[in-house]
Amino acid sequence: MADHAQHRIRMYGNITSPRKEGVLGLSALATLIGLVLAVLVFVTMPLGIWVQTAIVLLGVGAMIAISWNGRNGRKKFEEILAKRHFKKAEQKGFTNYAAGPTSQLPSGDFPPVGLLARTELVGTTPAGSDTEKAMIWNPANRTGTVIFSVQSPGMGLLDQGSIDLMVDQWGIFQREAGVSSSLVQVAATTQATRDPGNRLPDAVRVTREQSQVQDTPQFAREAMNDIVRDLNQGVPKIDQWVAATFTARPNRDAGTGPRSKEDLAEDISTLLPGMLAQLKVACGGTVSVLGMDDVVDQVHTAYNPAVAPAVETARLAGEGTGLTWGEVGPTNAKLTAGWWEHAGYFSKSWQMYQPPAANFRETGLAGLLSAHGVFEQKRVTLLFRPMSPGSSQKAVQDQVTNARFGNNQKGQKASQIKRVALEKAEYSEREQAEGAAMVRFGLVVTATVDDPSKFPRVEAILRDQAVSGIQLRLRDCEYSDDAAFAFGLGIGSVPKDFTRLSNTLRESV
Repeated sequence: MADHAQHRIRMYGNITSPRKEGVLGLSALATLIGLVLAVLVFVTMPLGIWVQTAIVLLGVGAMIAISWNGRNGRKKFEEILAKRHFKKAEQKGFTNYAAGPTSQLPSGDFPPVGLLARTELVGTTPAGSDTEKAMIWNPANRTGTVIFSVQSPGMGLLDQGSIDLMVDQWGIFQREAGVSSSLVQVAATTQATRDPGNRLPDAVRVTREQSQVQDTPQFAREAMNDIVRDLNQGVPKIDQWVAATFTARPNRDAGTGPRSKEDLAEDISTLLPGMLAQLKVACGGTVSVLGMDDVVDQVHTAYNPAVAPAVETARLAGEGTGLTWGEVGPTNAKLTAGWWEHAGYFSKSWQMYQPPAANFRETGLAGLLSAHGVFEQKRVTLLFRPMSPGSSQKAVQDQVTNARFGNNQKGQKASQIKRVALEKAEYSEREQAEGAAMVRFGLVVTATVDDPSKFPRVEAILRDQAVSGIQLRLRDCEYSDDAAFAFGLGIGSVPKDFTRLSNTLRESV
């Protein structure tokens, strides 16, 4: 008899949110304020009880202010600051945007909006290739981004061994990304677009015209038309891409100085062949670097969903749209407290604020990535910030130290949550010692609809999809849906370059 070995089902997890522990259940910042308060009270003893009372009241007020929890994992002061900044921008008219010849833009064009307003499109030629590819240059933070189009066959026809190999290769890709001194972010985006109904018929029509066959039997032509009609029923269009963002800023540890956009494009071109080879194994399909026209059309349809059928038809015909980077943006846009309106459509974004506590399989995000008829567009973008080996080691050690501190406080019994946190930290330390790398990551989901009244239903659908198989917790990006839209595009915007609070301060709150 043949001995059939049962394949072990892999589970993934050990995801933690960085946090610095304080005493008595307080955060690290609240603990520090308490220590400073105690010192000030002691020092001001000669000044009298009223001075000491005022200091105590101010200190306790500050501790309460930074410890007061708001909704969905936010602190109350974060909610207040976000609303204040939005109201201030609204009063100054900064929440309304208009482009084109009649606008106040000096160029009179339709450039990208907001965080991407100053970006440029620069050509770069990968090593061993004679075809120019696109690099999105952002002079504000001196970064350059190349985009890889990914065509994956899916997991339906793959055995478990092949799927495990793909997951392993994606982990290797992230680890190697942390070794590169200039790579600052990797974004993986899956976009599901409602099919307008003309994509498949147009593809068949263009193929017939290009084949130039005139004597096709009538029966064969009618049979093909019937097949197209049957298949062309609400089939969504799924696009996937991976964007790698590199910095041109000097790196003292790596011994590199500041570089121009041309120098950065040349340096990136030498790295593209190796990244392409790794991504091909990770996706199990085909991978290519997007050219100028591809990037322009992709961003243009994201800002202007109504033109998606026309763009698809022009690309299928081989003529292209002829658009430039200065024409990809919307004609108008408006930010409200609940969504961002652009070119007659409405977009709202959600972000992951709590990672899954339990382990999950490689299919954990399948529900969230799936298409749904209520969306005009839905993008799910994972933003990865690979850490260097040295940074990974320090992060793991800090994580272990904080977890042990939280478990070993005198007078308090360690909770089960803190015990699990310590176990995760020690397991991460062991994995890091064996060669693994730490990766910071976030998740942004952007939904675009033609009517804002659909958003309550959209949010209910997304929350159900987010907890299916992986237990993600999402919160809406209120007052900042325009910025979240830019991050969700997955074309090079790095959130850490635009945050008001540093990572250290955020972990201490």
